[in-house]
Amino acid sequence: MESAARAELAAFQNHGGRAAAIGRHALGVDAVLPDNEAGGHALAQHLMDLGHRRIAVAAGSAGLTTVADRLAGVSSALRERGRPTTDLAVVHTDFTRGGGRAAAEQILNDHPGTTAIIALNDVMAMGVLSTLRSRRVPVPARMSVVGFDDVSVAADLAPSLTTIRLPMTEMGRTALTLALKPRTTRPRRRPTGHLLVVRDSTGPAPIT
Repeated sequence: MESAARAELAAFQNHGGRAAAIGRHALGVDAVLPDNEAGGHALAQHLMDLGHRRIAVAAGSAGLTTVADRLAGVSSALRERGRPTTDLAVVHTDFTRGGGRAAAEQILNDHPGTTAIIALNDVMAMGVLSTLRSRRVPVPARMSVVGFDDVSVAADLAPSLTTIRLPMTEMGRTALTLALKPRTTRPRRRPTGHLLVVRDSTGPAPIT
């Protein structure tokens, strides 16, 4: 599928079209690269700093580069602390609110000792929080939850969501700037930054 898109974009550019993408890919066009791996690393580090050792991940489809990169960051943080990544429970569902609900149900049923859930986007995190409310699991007293992206409602959730903020507006502006520049021999890459935003959905690991 990506090879077909690459061929179409190449033809488009050869006829004078200009293109740029956001995200890691093999499309042969300029790209803005979100700080996905570093953001995943920061989330896992934050939770481990709070004492969490039994961490699970509510992940989207394994075929998405966004999921792969964010999960790679989580895994690298564990390895830096000398913890095997086999300790990490990863549940792949849809990259949606419903997927977050389903992932949280599976985590609670199959990994009952979990004390923190990393949702790989904020929409999934909303689904996770919904399931925890319905199962009467207090956040963050019993379970900490984090998301990724810092969507506009993240601060208004109850509890407000700890997440990674990406510079969305700047990313779009940079992609447009790249698309308007003359084409180069090799595709240009522009990385972004990220910011860990700590809110009420994370707290110290419960004492067991």
